[in-house]
Amino acid sequence: MNLLIEPLTRLHNRKAFSCSDETVDLFLREKTMQDQDRELSRTKVLVQSDSDPKRIIGYYTLAFTEIPQELIPDDRPKIKRNIPVILLGQIGIDVVFQGRGFGDRLLLEAQWMVFEISKNVGLRAMVLDSRTEDLAIWYEKR
Repeated sequence: MNLLIEPLTRLHNRKAFSCSDETVDLFLREKTMQDQDRELSRTKVLVQSDSDPKRIIGYYTLAFTEIPQELIPDDRPKIKRNIPVILLGQIGIDVVFQGRGFGDRLLLEAQWMVFEISKNVGLRAMVLDSRTEDLAIWYEKR
């Protein structure tokens, strides 16, 4: 299996993706391309480039945002304005491919991307919103 992480395009089959979290599925199907067109976020997808390059194994979305410094534990020096961060807005793996480490691979790719961006643009951290207890536990283990 030859895997590739690449930018989402309209050629990828967003409708076939299902990770068993309706919010994550609907975001990919209905919001990602709109948000990219509006320059609000960027989505990367994991695909099998050799056998089925349009099928999405998993995806993640990054966007810039600002948060109060109090939300970044032990951050120094103290600053009196909001802090620029990158939001890991969504991450999901299709149910067919879950349990094989693809989520870890996408999370590492997202972290690497944030690190690369931080070399050229001021930002303090990557933040995420774990909407469920299971998701929070998954993130804590990474």
